[in-house]
Amino acid sequence: MAMAALPESVPEARVLVVDDETNIVELLSVSLKFQGFEVHTASNGPAALDKAREIRPDAVILDVMMPGMDGFGVLRRLRADTQHTVVRPALPVQP
Repeated sequence: MAMAALPESVPEARVLVVDDETNIVELLSVSLKFQGFEVHTASNGPAALDKAREIRPDAVILDVMMPGMDGFGVLRRLRADTQHTVVRPALPVQP
């Protein structure tokens, strides 16, 4: 009798985590992956924009206080990018 193959698990959603602090990125990534999300990361604004164009995330968790292009700048650029259906900001999380 042949064993039926188990179906591959389908991720809940594709999430992009953007933060310049590696500890925060790691904490969020582990938690989201544990909950079944497909997680991608970026450590700065320009990398976040490139990654968003590449993977087309369902959700973005975005640090607003980053050097160079801050999170508000990233959000403005994502909204202006016609490739994305964007984006309603959620409440900011304060450490």
